[in-house]
Amino acid sequence: MNKLLRVLQTIRPAHLTNQCRRTFLSQAYNCSDAWNQRSSSQILSKVNLDDLYYELDQRYQKSGVISAVDVDIFANKVQDDIYVDELLDLIHKLRMSSETSNTLNSTGHAVIRYLLTQNKTSDLLNVLDDRLNYGIFLDYYTANLLMDHFYKQKDYTAGCRVASQMILQEEVDHPITKALALLHCYKYLCDPQGWPEVVKPEEPEEEVKIRVKFLRNPYDDGHFDLRDGPKIVGKTLMEFTRNSQQSDLHKSLHTIGRKLLENEVDVKTELESIENIEKQLEEAVVQAEQKVASEDITQQVKLFNEWEQIRQSNLEKQILRLETARRIENIKKTQEDLKAREEKLWFFENEEQIELSIENKRVYHPKRWFGKKRKPRKIDEGYVPPELRRYKSALYTRCA
Repeated sequence: MNKLLRVLQTIRPAHLTNQCRRTFLSQAYNCSDAWNQRSSSQILSKVNLDDLYYELDQRYQKSGVISAVDVDIFANKVQDDIYVDELLDLIHKLRMSSETSNTLNSTGHAVIRYLLTQNKTSDLLNVLDDRLNYGIFLDYYTANLLMDHFYKQKDYTAGCRVASQMILQEEVDHPITKALALLHCYKYLCDPQGWPEVVKPEEPEEEVKIRVKFLRNPYDDGHFDLRDGPKIVGKTLMEFTRNSQQSDLHKSLHTIGRKLLENEVDVKTELESIENIEKQLEEAVVQAEQKVASEDITQQVKLFNEWEQIRQSNLEKQILRLETARRIENIKKTQEDLKAREEKLWFFENEEQIELSIENKRVYHPKRWFGKKRKPRKIDEGYVPPELRRYKSALYTRCA
């Protein structure tokens, strides 16, 4: 693997080594104005985050259930960095609740934007990796925002991790996503460092034997089970160059990805035939941005408006459900009170029925049988224990 990395470093274009990095996506692509307009809505403007978090936490502690629309409101309301832990806590609780199937699409988008704005890169990547506990998934738009941001920060490892999330979801068709993913993979291979290592569980000091019915053979699906950084990058290169019109560059990158995935390091022939890799990949990003960026912006602004309407509709339905449940509870309580008053008013007329109902409510437990009782033994007052009789006979013998 080290041989491959040395080869990649030798073909880095000299004229781009000290070039200042920039973002490829325009400021308009971020849709900041349209996104910030949500804070002026009637729902979010009236929310107190501290009170909302306390209420949701108490409700979860009592019932183990948390409302998806309430978590969405919290996620879209937060702006300060002091609520990072609270937001992640609510997202985790929602994931563990039965309401997780009702999670709104705007919730994941809000979490990703919030953590990105607060420069919580580590938290963001950990949340994306831990899909089981958080359930946050990227789409093409958010993946493009993250990879563009990380390219400006020269954090190519983070960009590769974002790209790998898209191949796990088998979403590799967007032109901008594809171009940025290939660029990040190449830049990472030029200087591979910073990929988190998987912590292996500590082996017990003493040998522990456990009886099991059968042992499963070790299995690696070559997709979700990948943990090694270079292998993941290789898989990413393969997937993003698989179903496209194969140019010479894409064919070479696909071969490199396959060899990385199969732990083969002899890719010198393929690399030497490629010229100005970084320049070609950057030009591909620019062309993709010019081609589809306008359409992405229009679609995303439309989604923001739809999310606002969905949030309003779900909140109204939740309020209606809570009011209905409250009314049913009040009706049951009123019926019980009326029944108790009726019993008091008509007690003497219904005394026999009341006594019978009380008698019927009693629970009679069968008596336990401990066996046939035995008659107590009669005590013989003249009985002398054998030990005492022997003692007396011995005493008489000595005296005689």
